[in-house]
Amino acid sequence: MKFEKTVQINATPDEVWALVGDVEAVANCIPGLHDYVSTGPNEFDAIVTQQVGPVKSSFKLSTSLTDLDPGRSLTAVSKGRDSGLDSSVKAEQRFDLSPSDGGTSVAITADIAITGRIATFGHRIVATKAEQVVTAAIKNVSAVLEERRTASG
Repeated sequence: MKFEKTVQINATPDEVWALVGDVEAVANCIPGLHDYVSTGPNEFDAIVTQQVGPVKSSFKLSTSLTDLDPGRSLTAVSKGRDSGLDSSVKAEQRFDLSPSDGGTSVAITADIAITGRIATFGHRIVATKAEQVVTAAIKNVSAVLEERRTASG
């Protein structure tokens, strides 16, 4: 399943990019993410727990940030498995940053493939949940950037 969304962040592209360098801070912006472990530069493992319809999923994910173009774009590639639901996920999310009205416009393009029992809920429900998580993560990134700006100003 694919989705595209553009969101605004009240920070400059350089401020947003500075946060990208703090992978743990970005990871902590993702709703339901816990047990974060850095596995290398721009790489981490974590567990993401979400409620999808009536079922709670808990995917053990490995994520890499790739195609880094400072101040402009990056791609997050994740693979994982929920052994309890016998389900797997592969996701590629591209984030393109551009200046916009004193802030940053973030164009998000996501391609997510889910297989197994969780996929039986249908692409519409799973796609809606995935979009909600990405949108909430961007909102959390905005909040972290605002906190940093307030602390330094």
